[in-house]
Amino acid sequence: MRSRGFTLIELMIALSIFAFVIGIAIPGFGSLIDQQRMSTGLNNLGLSLTMTRQEAVRMNRTLTLAPVDGDWNQGWVIFVDKDNDGAPGAGDKILRELPPDTTLRLHANRPVSRYVRFNAHGQTELLNGGFQAGTFRFCPAREGAEGRKLVINQIGRWRVERTVIDPKYCGS
Repeated sequence: MRSRGFTLIELMIALSIFAFVIGIAIPGFGSLIDQQRMSTGLNNLGLSLTMTRQEAVRMNRTLTLAPVDGDWNQGWVIFVDKDNDGAPGAGDKILRELPPDTTLRLHANRPVSRYVRFNAHGQTELLNGGFQAGTFRFCPAREGAEGRKLVINQIGRWRVERTVIDPKYCGS
């Protein structure tokens, strides 16, 4: 008479192989999720920069993109800066506000840490009229892993670099 099913030894071997394969796949999956998280954040910021620039040209006026509460990780807002201070205030006209991405770790260098401002020609400029260029760093979850940089040039265009981000920019 033939028996159908698995022996205990066959079942243990199959479970061991399954656990081994899962153990190899999980870290790679975590890295994939982290890369997707950074790409999504970068796309959101890039689209906001592009929209701010295009609207500044279309409206023939200066528009500003600034972080909520001074922290790019809390989201950002596109607005007409009527009092020319680089921050959204009571008298400023808000055009769009983007909510924060709670998983995003973003660092902006000094020239773009408070705002990115586009004039009617689509060029970036400081509050005093000087040219503005800067870099946003998107930090990976794991130190030493590849991150992203969004670099804005003087004419208001941006590009993306894939690079390892120095841990000093990614502190808690």
